[in-house]
Amino acid sequence: MSIKWFGKKDEHEKKELPSFLNVPWTIRDLVIFVVAWFGIQIIVVLILKALGPEIPAVATFLRGAVNGALVPSFALDLLDAAAGFGVVALFLRHYHVGWNMVGWRKVNVLKALGYLAAILVIFIVLANVVLILVSVLVPSFNANQAQTNEFTGSSASHSSLAIIALVLLPPVLEETIFRGFLFPALAKKWGVGWGAVLSSAIFGIAHAQANISIYTFVLGLLLCFMYVRLKSIYPGMAVHMLNNYLAFLALSSK
Repeated sequence: MSIKWFGKKDEHEKKELPSFLNVPWTIRDLVIFVVAWFGIQIIVVLILKALGPEIPAVATFLRGAVNGALVPSFALDLLDAAAGFGVVALFLRHYHVGWNMVGWRKVNVLKALGYLAAILVIFIVLANVVLILVSVLVPSFNANQAQTNEFTGSSASHSSLAIIALVLLPPVLEETIFRGFLFPALAKKWGVGWGAVLSSAIFGIAHAQANISIYTFVLGLLLCFMYVRLKSIYPGMAVHMLNNYLAFLALSSK
């Protein structure tokens, strides 16, 4: 079945939407998801702040998180993941569907390896081309801005936490949310192509650093393409983990 990536949304295009992308949730559900995902984290932090004056350990935890201390920051990363997976699970339960509906499906390993190798090569070339193009069009843009987070300069001494927080957890969470949950709903509303562009743009913006946002936008587009072809987000998780592992090695060298 051919897939119409871009174009006007009509009844004919609805028929062309791959069945595995025809999810029951809607754009309204995406808005509710985002509000709930961040709302849970905000409520937990507010509760901790309320408890801080009464419980010294909580106050210490919050100060550490504000100052970028590793353990409190790692705990907040776990909260972010738990909230994200939890809200997705609630939607799946609400619509009486399983995790396969967000792309957790078996995949042909040999076929996936072929796509994985091709996507990595295309990604490296395309990401650099886009970064160079943006640098030319926007002189103030710094394509080489260093990526920093709470693990910068400490990933070697806290390798276990860094591997979980940077390499393992984000790809599983982000592929589930951005490719498995957001992308299909957007594709159902505006078509596969615009769904890929919009979900990848949100994915890029979520990384909150100009050069990294462009980098992840390109990665998101390619991962959407791979999801459409393979009907599983597992290969995308593998590409994402490899990308993050390279970032981990770069952080470890600082």
